[in-house]
Amino acid sequence: MRSVWMIVSGLATVVAIGGAVYYFFPKQPVEPVVSEASSMPQQPSTGSRVLVVPAGNPLLTADAAQLSRWVSLYPIRCGEIVFEKADANAKNYSFCIAEIRRRVATATGQQLSRDEVLDPRVRVHWRDVMGAK
Repeated sequence: MRSVWMIVSGLATVVAIGGAVYYFFPKQPVEPVVSEASSMPQQPSTGSRVLVVPAGNPLLTADAAQLSRWVSLYPIRCGEIVFEKADANAKNYSFCIAEIRRRVATATGQQLSRDEVLDPRVRVHWRDVMGAK
């Protein structure tokens, strides 16, 4: 009976050590071997993500989905306040600009200045994309 417990405990130890090695040392992605004669470009690995930020103001090239994430609609309609009314004395005007800057920085890693958010081209782009009046 003692030998059965020794085998079971030994097997449990091997499984525990194997699980720890598997958990703490993840397998590295294998890159495919590409011959020099191959005309196929090498695809990026799917295990890592690369953030590609276009040069310039990302608000100028944003699509409707990006603008809806970056320019708050609830609880404050920042798009109306900043881009439609464009009244610097409006309630929450400064808050909305700060919120747009924060959201763009979080999404793209690019810090925008207040002037970049208030750029007239951004206002025109926002109106075109979002279908404002």
